[in-house]
Amino acid sequence: MRKIITFIISVVFLGLNGRAEKVDFAKSIQGVFEARCIDCHGPKKQKADLRLDSEKGALAEVVKPGKSGESKLYKYISLPADHEDIMPPKGDPLTKVQIASIKQWIDEGANWPKELVLISSKDRAAAEADANKLPEPEIKESPVSDTEKAAIASLISGEGLGEKFSAPLVMALAQNTKLIYANFRLVGKNVNDEHLAPLAEIQNLSELDLANTQITAVGLGHIKGSKNLTKLSLANTSIDDAALKQIEGLTNLMSLNLYNTKVTDAGLASLMNMKYLRKVYAWQSGITEKGAAELKKALPNVDVNLGFKLAKVEAKKEEKKETPKPKKEETKPEKKEEKKADVKLVSFNKKCPVSSKDVDPTKLFSINFCCGNCLADFTKAPANHIAKVKGPDNKKCPISGKDIDASKQFVIGFCCGNCLASFTKAPAKHIAKVKK
Repeated sequence: MRKIITFIISVVFLGLNGRAEKVDFAKSIQGVFEARCIDCHGPKKQKADLRLDSEKGALAEVVKPGKSGESKLYKYISLPADHEDIMPPKGDPLTKVQIASIKQWIDEGANWPKELVLISSKDRAAAEADANKLPEPEIKESPVSDTEKAAIASLISGEGLGEKFSAPLVMALAQNTKLIYANFRLVGKNVNDEHLAPLAEIQNLSELDLANTQITAVGLGHIKGSKNLTKLSLANTSIDDAALKQIEGLTNLMSLNLYNTKVTDAGLASLMNMKYLRKVYAWQSGITEKGAAELKKALPNVDVNLGFKLAKVEAKKEEKKETPKPKKEETKPEKKEEKKADVKLVSFNKKCPVSSKDVDPTKLFSINFCCGNCLADFTKAPANHIAKVKGPDNKKCPISGKDIDASKQFVIGFCCGNCLASFTKAPAKHIAKVKK
């Protein structure tokens, strides 16, 4: 038995021909050097004047090709774990397999791929992250003129809004920046095109919320020169396709909220030159999936959020029967029965899991299951399964992966569309608050 075991080990390490396979530098050596050596022996730091990031540096003093016993590299990595000179000095010592591979590589001649220069794992990860990073607009802050200061002061005063203590929020976007954030949402019902006139003088306008206002195309005309604007909300306004043309020159825009507006697919033409655009919120607008796809072709990095459609369950129409017309007094009970036939979605929870306010029965998130058992499992421990829920009104059971039974639903209610949107974006964040 011992001989058999010895034979197996020999085959594994030496191969069927009885010879050890040559060490592959890329597979066995490069990763170890980049992860454990280059930080201290590379282009940024040369501890003890030694380098391991290139063939020239490694073979100069650290490695003696064909002679592992005379190589400083092998000497220091093979010291006892508690030795003060062991390399690498931080973290765990190299594994026995790693040390054996380096020794074999040296004894085989220390073959180094031509012109290969190593970089640390941290630098490599950073370089890959930069390569995959989406381009961002180059925002140039302008000196704050007296005119801009006066415009900001005018907005902050709430002049013309007609209500005491009613004024938009206008402030610096962050510390140590001239960029401006302006929010008209809370006073939106009183805001019209005229009130937005001072915005034309704010060259450093960066983020603007015009949700709930009474603005038209004329109002948007006041911001068409805001080249530093990166985020704009027009939610719950009467803005349409024609009005959207006013902002087609805002090429640095990254986020645009068109929730509950009159914008259609045709209006998306005004966005085609916005190469930095990343998010378009289009719930309850006239924008369709086809229009969103066309915008995606022009701007591959954009995400058009169309929300979702609530499930509608309609009662089956009864077959017409040739029966005598009922008397007037007999029609009342039948009408009541027809009302009972309508299936309404009722939320599991009474309080919104985001705001804790009372649930609006029209703001629902429906999760479908294949059977009562899966529904029961989810109801018992929603947090254990929510990660598998890809969105509302799913076609596949999140537990079994089977086709769903439309009658097996777990319905979550919310107080408003904003809370519903927050849950849809990150269900796991709020699922724990869904309670009976």
